Amino acid sequence: CKLCYLEKRDIKILNTLYNNSPYLLKCLMASTKGAYLKNIRYDSTTPQRIEKYIERESWNKKQWHEWVDSKLNETLYNAREYVPFYQKYWSECEKSYEELKNWPIITKQKINEFPDLFIDARFKKSQLYHDHTSGTTGTPLDIYLDYDSVKEQYALFEARVKQKYNIELDETWAIIGAQRVTDVNRKTPPFWVYNYASCQLYLSSLHIAEWSVTDYVNALVKYQPKCMIGYTNSIYQLALVMKERNQVFKLKAVITNAEPLYEYQEKIIAEAFECPVVETYGQAELVSFASRFPDGKIYESLEMGVTEIIDIDQYEDGEYGRLIATGMLNKAMPLIRYDTNDLISNAKSHEDGSLPEYGKILGRRDDVIILEDGRKIIQIDGIFTSELNILQGQIIQEDYTEFTIKLVPALNWRDENKHIIRNSLIQRLGDVDIKIEICNEIEKTWAGKFRVIKSNCSC
Repeated sequence: CKLCYLEKRDIKILNTLYNNSPYLLKCLMASTKGAYLKNIRYDSTTPQRIEKYIERESWNKKQWHEWVDSKLNETLYNAREYVPFYQKYWSECEKSYEELKNWPIITKQKINEFPDLFIDARFKKSQLYHDHTSGTTGTPLDIYLDYDSVKEQYALFEARVKQKYNIELDETWAIIGAQRVTDVNRKTPPFWVYNYASCQLYLSSLHIAEWSVTDYVNALVKYQPKCMIGYTNSIYQLALVMKERNQVFKLKAVITNAEPLYEYQEKIIAEAFECPVVETYGQAELVSFASRFPDGKIYESLEMGVTEIIDIDQYEDGEYGRLIATGMLNKAMPLIRYDTNDLISNAKSHEDGSLPEYGKILGRRDDVIILEDGRKIIQIDGIFTSELNILQGQIIQEDYTEFTIKLVPALNWRDENKHIIRNSLIQRLGDVDIKIEICNEIEKTWAGKFRVIKSNCSC
């Protein structure tokens, strides 16, 4: 069934179906798209691809060094020879292309100026898979992948995330996302749609509230997913209300993405779903990937790309820096020294030859508190804790010394908690003015994501 080729008779039938059962039609449409995506992401070679990722985890340091060097050299050579943007750059540059440091750092803005110039000329754009990153600030980026790279991407995720927690390839799973599966003003369920082709329960992040949480739990009970994937804050909001009402739903794992995972969020999510919380980090641009293993540590998947951390001395006493990454997995659109716009700690190790530990990801480098004395504060762990009974908390910097804290209270909120939060921030920042606002919700970004720190000043 290809909905884009429907005849008038078919449209009439679907309209009748919609009038009688709009939810069933939505499931049909979701399943049609799901079947298309499943065919792109998986095939008969998937088990072999997964096995290769698992096998490489036992490599020693020498094996990894040789493999990464070979892949990186191949990526740099192909980019110089076949990618128009880099062809032009190296036609005017006399340095050696074999040294990664000689390549220019590129940004999302640069790619958006000349998107076609970053596609390998050996591939036809019309025959590539078109993906995109939503762009936290409303600046989307189109990404093009060859279909073999798409299958590699999903095999990596199966091997390094799902299989670590005994999640089978075809098990039912849930996802919380910002796609509109129903009218945003809807107050009665369903706030979800079921994709039968992918065994996927797609839950709307736009409808999670105290009055709807029981409906979400009922949907989980009905469809029985084995794991859940989604934005950290959306899952946390759901879990917090569940915990307050003594509602639980056991999963094999909750997998968070797109937003940092704070300790207070992890604790509540783990209790509500009685399972490990698996933090993951990556980009639609396919330049780096890391995930938490059952031992509690976050490891980098070296197959995705080569990472650099620069400007270490500029952030939080030299502990954090900008994450620059070179993708090696996507052959159709290789991005060399791509500025992820994220900050990461410099704590990485690769002593025994296994996968290296990843640093702590703090999210966008725009979300940094800059003080008048030059300090740049990123970590706010401990300011918003589970004991304070808040659904959401956001710190907004208005000026060097003026801050607003927005709070969405949970069921057992106490007014004196405002003073605890204010004092915690003052201890971190020093002599600043803090205004606290209690509100029903905090605005998310254009992409449906939640920012814990937001700056409204030009500091």
